[in-house]
Amino acid sequence: MSGAALDATGMEGLRTDQAPPLSIPTSFFLLAPLAMVASGALLAWAGDGVFVTRWSPYAMAATHLGTLGFLGSIMLGALYQVIPVVAGAPVPGVRLAHAVHALFALGVVALAVGLATGSAAWLTLAPALLGAAFTLFLPPVAVALVRAPTRGETVWGMRLAVLGLLGVAALGAFMAMGRAGHLHVSGDWLAWVTAHAALGGVVWVGGLVTAVSWQVVPMFYLTPALPAWSRRATVAAVGFALLAVPGALLGGGGPVAVSLGALPASVMVWWVHPAVALRAIQRRRRRRVDGSVRFWWAGLAAAPLLPILAAGALLGTDPRWSVALGWVFVWGWAGMIAHGMLTRIVPFLVWFHRYASLVGRVPVPTMRGLLPDGRIRAAVLLHASAVVVGGAAIASGSGLVARGAGLLLGATGGLLALNLLHALAPRSLPDVPAPPA
Repeated sequence: MSGAALDATGMEGLRTDQAPPLSIPTSFFLLAPLAMVASGALLAWAGDGVFVTRWSPYAMAATHLGTLGFLGSIMLGALYQVIPVVAGAPVPGVRLAHAVHALFALGVVALAVGLATGSAAWLTLAPALLGAAFTLFLPPVAVALVRAPTRGETVWGMRLAVLGLLGVAALGAFMAMGRAGHLHVSGDWLAWVTAHAALGGVVWVGGLVTAVSWQVVPMFYLTPALPAWSRRATVAAVGFALLAVPGALLGGGGPVAVSLGALPASVMVWWVHPAVALRAIQRRRRRRVDGSVRFWWAGLAAAPLLPILAAGALLGTDPRWSVALGWVFVWGWAGMIAHGMLTRIVPFLVWFHRYASLVGRVPVPTMRGLLPDGRIRAAVLLHASAVVVGGAAIASGSGLVARGAGLLLGATGGLLALNLLHALAPRSLPDVPAPPA
């Protein structure tokens, strides 16, 4: 790949020669819209049965389709791509990703069915499948992160996020087996749920979203680097949460003690990071406002609501606080950012793998041409509408409005699937001229 091509994509200095095959990250990315459609369909069918309380079977199923199915599949695929390119260490046995993909997809289905129906059989099968997927995923990824020659906050953030995934997966498996009647979960069940949510929310999802953003925001949007002090403080706060949350839980602390362990990370991930990221995006050299920038604006604008909703869920008596927290977390903050990153990352990967080596030899599609901005703008509007209508349904308690939110969420997932397939579709090119004799 030529130096000019690298300069044009902002990838100079990265180990693009170690990138995995295109099929590995994109196979995970294509699971995301399926999970979004499934979550929307469940909401459209059950209506306020999803929004009445987070403890309802349908609410738990829809939430895990969002956190594990939508966000989880994007984040696993992103780690396979980002670790070798950014951290500089290839993931050993990367072809095992195909087995991880299959086991993970089946595990998400089993968990959603088990939570929705209360079936002990499905709740027993789900941790077995997901446990097998993470057993094949975590050790190679951990080895790559330990061996990584690159140092800095992005790599440390990914390391902490992967440890957070290990913790949230272990807690989730333990609780699923408890709900299936195979294990006795001692202590305060709400404290266990709070620890599971805190590790998943601020360490796993929050840690990875912030760490990856430190690389992709300057690279794709030509912004200044996010301030070093904010990166270091975020890594320190997420590392503290990784220790304090399970420490409070195992020490017999209740939900308040567990939440206090996550408080510094919550402030950094949901208040400080959005402020510095929005400022960097505002100062970008490329002033054009495209659809993916709008996704970032929407997701970062939703983030400051999360500590407020979390406080209401912890201290208030209205069950809608917890429902709103889950809705804004999954589909407002993290969902918007993840959706926006897919609209940039997938076209770039397709261009890099299929067309970069042909630059200067034959006319090739541009990255923007692989996924036109009109499609991305439509996705922003549809996704934002789903989030707003869902919020209105939670506030009003209307089952009809809840079903409308489900239809909008399902439509957003459908459009995301079409957009990804459009970007991945092969394009015909002129014959490459033979090199001179």
